[in-house]
Amino acid sequence: MGCWGIMALESDSGLDAVSFIRKHLPADGNLSLDQVIIWLQSDAWNAPADVMDGESHSSPMAVAEIVMKFLDGEAGSLDGSWQKKKFSSVTAFTASKDSLQWLKQYLSETLRYSREHAAAKEGTKKQWNGWFAKEDWMHWQAHMEGLIGRLEELLEMPGEQLELIARTGQERRPMEEPADKGIFMQME
Repeated sequence: MGCWGIMALESDSGLDAVSFIRKHLPADGNLSLDQVIIWLQSDAWNAPADVMDGESHSSPMAVAEIVMKFLDGEAGSLDGSWQKKKFSSVTAFTASKDSLQWLKQYLSETLRYSREHAAAKEGTKKQWNGWFAKEDWMHWQAHMEGLIGRLEELLEMPGEQLELIARTGQERRPMEEPADKGIFMQME
């Protein structure tokens, strides 16, 4: 596993998830978080790890970071000039509250178990859940808390389905139509 930063987008597993999602970007520009989660769950390589493993980087963490890029108007930063399919070509990105809740719960459980693993290994080489430096471990936890907090903000918005693309001069707004219920894995 390669990692050069605290974000999933700074790791091999995160970049694998980004590449996988990019290959599946719809030609019509309409992306759904519900569908992205289903794609990842059904792919052997990018399927979410068991939250009890407390892995530092996972495909759901990468998805949460992608969501934040869209919310912040930075989706184009995920693209390279050589790529045919681009995140910047997405014109609509929607998410049901169910998909946002699933993502928040996955990250929350991963953070919880990673902290439990670290506490159990205090005083050993693995005391920071696999991070080499305490500073990186602390920054990773803060990053996870930030992602979880932003997902919580989205969950507090009205409506059952939200538009995740930031538009200049406009607020994100709930969608008018109810969301289709996606199929998401149960957490333990």
